[in-house]
Amino acid sequence: MNTTASSQHEEYRQAFLRHLPKRVESIEQRIGRYRRDGWEAEGLRMLTDDVQRLAGASGRYDLIEPSQHLLTLEQMLGEHMSQRTLPNAQQSDRMLTLTAAVTAALTVKPTGPQKVAHSEVPPAAYWRRWTGDAPDPNAMPEPIAENIARQGGIARRIYLLSDGNLFANELAQHLDTEGFEVEPVETAADLSELLMSLSPHLVLVDASRMPDILAVGTARREAQQRGSGQRIQLVALAAADNLQSRLDARRAGSDALLFPPFTIPDVMRQLQTLLAPATEEKLRVLIVEDDRAQGLFAQSVLTNAGMQAVVEQEPLHVLEALEALHPDLVLMDLHMPHANGVELTALIREHATFKNTPIVFLSGENDPDTRFDAINAGGDDFLSKPIRPKHLITAVQNRVRRTRTLQQQQAADLPPRDEATGLHRRAFVLDRVNEALGSGSDSPAAEGGALFVEIDNAATLRERLGLAALEHLVVNAGRVVHDELMDQHVAARINDNAFLVLALGLDDTALLALARRIHDAIGGHAFEAVGKPMRLRASIGACPLRFGFGDASALLNTAERDCREARASESGVRLHEPPKASEIDAETALVEHMRQAIENDGFGLIYQPIVAVQGGGSAQYQTLLRLRDATGKQVPAARILPLAERAHLMTDIDRWVLTRAMSVLGQQREQSHAMRLFVPQSMTTFAAREQPGWLKGEMAAHDLAGDSLVLECRLEDALLNPPALAAFAHAMRGEGVRLCIGQFERSAAADRLLDQVPLGYIKLAPKYAAGDIAPELREEAKAVIEHAHGLGVQAIGHRVEDPHAAATLWTAGIDYIQGNLVQSASGGLDFDFNATLM
Repeated sequence: MNTTASSQHEEYRQAFLRHLPKRVESIEQRIGRYRRDGWEAEGLRMLTDDVQRLAGASGRYDLIEPSQHLLTLEQMLGEHMSQRTLPNAQQSDRMLTLTAAVTAALTVKPTGPQKVAHSEVPPAAYWRRWTGDAPDPNAMPEPIAENIARQGGIARRIYLLSDGNLFANELAQHLDTEGFEVEPVETAADLSELLMSLSPHLVLVDASRMPDILAVGTARREAQQRGSGQRIQLVALAAADNLQSRLDARRAGSDALLFPPFTIPDVMRQLQTLLAPATEEKLRVLIVEDDRAQGLFAQSVLTNAGMQAVVEQEPLHVLEALEALHPDLVLMDLHMPHANGVELTALIREHATFKNTPIVFLSGENDPDTRFDAINAGGDDFLSKPIRPKHLITAVQNRVRRTRTLQQQQAADLPPRDEATGLHRRAFVLDRVNEALGSGSDSPAAEGGALFVEIDNAATLRERLGLAALEHLVVNAGRVVHDELMDQHVAARINDNAFLVLALGLDDTALLALARRIHDAIGGHAFEAVGKPMRLRASIGACPLRFGFGDASALLNTAERDCREARASESGVRLHEPPKASEIDAETALVEHMRQAIENDGFGLIYQPIVAVQGGGSAQYQTLLRLRDATGKQVPAARILPLAERAHLMTDIDRWVLTRAMSVLGQQREQSHAMRLFVPQSMTTFAAREQPGWLKGEMAAHDLAGDSLVLECRLEDALLNPPALAAFAHAMRGEGVRLCIGQFERSAAADRLLDQVPLGYIKLAPKYAAGDIAPELREEAKAVIEHAHGLGVQAIGHRVEDPHAAATLWTAGIDYIQGNLVQSASGGLDFDFNATLM
C-alpha cells in the first residue's frame, strides 16, 4: 500500500471510529425496542443487514474485538433469518450483551490493530452506563402508531446535509417530532463517511448545499454498491428553479427536486410520500419455464427481492396456475414442449381476467422475427438470457409499476359501480362522504353516518384458502351488502376485506339497526369456497356524522377503530362514542400496565375444577387469567384481550400463562399432588411457527410431563385456520400435550375439524348447558358427544350453573362438568375430587 492509499485508509478508519458508537447505540436501542414490543420479520432483516455492514467495516479497519462481537451478533441474527424464526426474550438479552461488549471495547478508542479478544462477556456492572443521561433500552418511548416514520418498528433514518440554517433546523425538528431519526451533516465529506458506516433511508440536501449534489450522488451510489441493496432515496432543495439545478439533480440521481418557496408542510409531505412503507401485497410472479434449473434460478432471485414467485414447468397447466395465483406479471419462456410461449401468450390474452396482465419473455432467442412474433402475440417485453439478478428484479418491478399506474389512470374513467358486487367505486363514495361532511350541521345530510364493515380474520382465511378463494368470498360478501342496502344508501369496497357504507338521513337508532341487518345478513349467508360451504363473520363500526369530522379520511379512521372494538364484542357491532380524555389515558395506561405485568409477573391465575360425572379421577382445573389495575381493581378479560390484540401482546401473555401454569404444576408435583391444567391460548399463538419449539424448551426446563397440560382454543378461532392447529398438534406429537376446542357446537365445519385435528377434549358451547333447552338442542348435544366419543375425544359441559343442566348433559353422555354448580373460580387448588359424585 503506497503512502497516499495508507493515509486515506487511516482517514477513513478514524471517520468510521467517530461514527461507530452512535451506530452501535442505534442497533442496541432497536433490539431493546423489539424485545419489549415484539420482533417482526422485516425489522429482523434490516437489523441483520446493518449489523453485517458494521461487522465487515470493523474488520476492514482492524477493530478486532468489536468486529468479533458484531460478527457473533450477525451470526445470531442470520440463524433466525435462515430458520425463519424470531428471537425470544433470552436471545434478545444475549444480543444486548453483545452490543454492550462492542460499546465497552470502544470506550478507549484503539489507535492500531488489536489483539484477538477471547471473551464476549462485557465488563462488570456494564449496565450502569444506562443510568443517568443514557436511557434504558427497555424503557424506550412507545413507537408512533400507524406512523410512516417507522417500518417494522424501525425509525426511518434521514441524513440532512445543510449549513445549519434556520429552515433546515426547523425541518429537522419537525421530522424528529414525527418519529424520523434525523442526523444533521455539515459537509459532503462527512456525509460520505456516514454512508460508509450505516446507510440511511433518505439523504436530504438543503439548498445551501446544492452545489455538492453531484458529489452526494456519487457517494450514494458507492454506498448502495457496498451495501446490502437497501434503496437510499435522494431529495434536493434547489436554491432556484433553473436548468442547471435540474440537470445536476438528474445527474446525481435525485428522486425528487423541490423548488422555492419552501414550506415545512410541503417538504414533509414529499418526504413522507417517499418513505411511506409499502402497504400493498407482495408482487406475485408466475414463471413459466420447462427447464427446472432456470425456473428455480428466477424464482430464487425474485423471492429474495421480496416477491411471491411460483414456477410452472408444464405449459399446458398455465391457465390453472394463473387462476390459482392471479399474478401481477408472467415471466414466460419462449421454447417449450407441447406449447411454446407465443401460443400460450395468445391463449392468455383470450382470457378476460388476464388480458392486461403483463407478460415478459425471458429467453436466449436472438432472432428479430421470433421476438416480433412474441410481442405481437401480446407480450409486453423481451429479456435476454442470461440475465443479471438485479436487471431481472428491476425489469419486473418497473413493468408492474407501469401497469398499476395505467390501471389507476383508467380507474378514473370507470363507471361509478363495480360490476362484480354492484357496489359503487371507492372514490365515488368518498366524494359523497366529503360532500356530506361539508354540508354543515344544519343540513339534512348531516344526519346519518358511515358503517365500516370488515370480514373477520381475512389474513387467516387467505393463508388457509388462498388469495383467489378469499377474493371470491369478499366479492360475494359485497353482493350481500348491496342486496341489503337495496340502493337506499351508497357503499363501496374500501380495501381487500372491508366495505364502507354511507347512510344519510338516519338517526343513531336507525343507523345501528342497519349495521345489525348487514351483520346478520353476512353471518347468515351460505358462502362457498374451494367447493365447500362456509360461513363468514363480519364486524361493523357505525359512526354518526354528527360528531363532526374534517374529511372522509378522519371519519373512515374512526369507523375502522369502532369496527376493531366491535370484533371483541358478542354482537359484532359498535356505535361510535367519542372517547373521553380520561378514557384514552386509561387505555394507554392499561396497555403499559400489561407490558409491565408480562415483565414483572403482574398477572394472576385463578382456577376452576373440572370434575368427572362419575366422581373421582385425577385433579384437573381450568386456568383463568386475572389482572388488577394500578388501583387494585380487577380488570375483566373482555377489556384485556382486545387491547392485547391491538398492542400485539397476545403471544407474550399466552406464554406468561403457560410458564406460570408449568411452575404451578411443578410445585404441586413436589408436594406429590398430581394434576392437569387446561390453559386457554389464542390462535395467534398456535399459528406461530416458533411456538412448538418454545413450548418444548419450557417443558424441558420445568421437567414437565406433557399429559399434565391441555391447551384450549375457541371453536370460532380454530375454524379459521385448522391447518395451523393441526400442524401444532403434530409438532407436539410425542410430548403428551393435548388440545381442547372450547365453545364447541355442531356444524359441518366443526365436525370436519373434529375429524381432522387430533384432540383430547371438547368443551360444549354454553347453549347446551342452559337450564331448560329444547328437545332438538338436547339431541344435538347428544350427537356431538357421540361423535367425539367415536374419535376417542372426551366432552366437557361448560358453564354449568344448575342441577337441571347437569342432569341434561349427563343423559347426553357428558364426561366432565365445569361451572359454578361445582365450584366458582378461585385461587385455591384444594378441591376434593374423590368426594365428588355428580
